[in-house]
Amino acid sequence: MKTKLLILSMIFTFFSCNKSEQKVEESTEIEQIDSVATNESPETEIPKELVKAPDFSLADINGKRFDLSDFKGKYVYIDIWATWCGPCKVQIPFMKELEKQFRGAPIHFVSISLDKEEDKPIWEKMVRENQMSGVQLFAGRENNFGYDYQIQYIPTFLILDKEGNIMIDSAPAPMDYQTGEINQQLVDIFKMMN
Repeated sequence: MKTKLLILSMIFTFFSCNKSEQKVEESTEIEQIDSVATNESPETEIPKELVKAPDFSLADINGKRFDLSDFKGKYVYIDIWATWCGPCKVQIPFMKELEKQFRGAPIHFVSISLDKEEDKPIWEKMVRENQMSGVQLFAGRENNFGYDYQIQYIPTFLILDKEGNIMIDSAPAPMDYQTGEINQQLVDIFKMMN
C-alpha cells in the first residue's frame, strides 16, 4: 500500500511540476516581428469601467475629415498601423475579409496610419493598390493621436462602444497569429456586438 501511495505521489508531483513549467514558458512568450511586439492574450475582457476615447480629427485619402463623433451609434474597430510595418501589412487581407463578413453590422472598420508625414504618398499608394476599404485615416507621427491613445507598438487594435468609450484597448488582430486564419476570437466578439 505504501509503495502504491509513493508511486502515485511521484506521478502527481511530476505532472504538476511539468504543468507549472509550461505555464511559465507560455506566459512570458512574446513574438517579436519587425520590431513589433505581439502578445495575443487567450481571453479579451471588457473592462467594467469604460474610458472615454480621446477625440480626434483626421483626414482620409481624399482629404475628408473624420472626428470620433462621426462614428457614434456604431461600434468601432480601429486598426493602428504603418506602411513600413510587416505584421501590419499581413493583417490587410484579413481586415478586408472581416469587413465583407460583417457588412451591414453595426461596426465601423477604421484604419489609422502612424506613418511619418513625408511617407504620406506611400500610404496613399498602398491604400489604393490594396483597395483597402473601411475608413482609412492618416494620423502621422506629428499628430497627438499615438500619444493620446497610448500606442506602444503596432499593429494595435481597439474596440470602441457605440458611445465612443474604449471597450477593449488590446483587441484581437484580424488574423490569428497561431493559425494564420481569420481570428475566431474576434469574430465571436463581433457576433456579440451584432
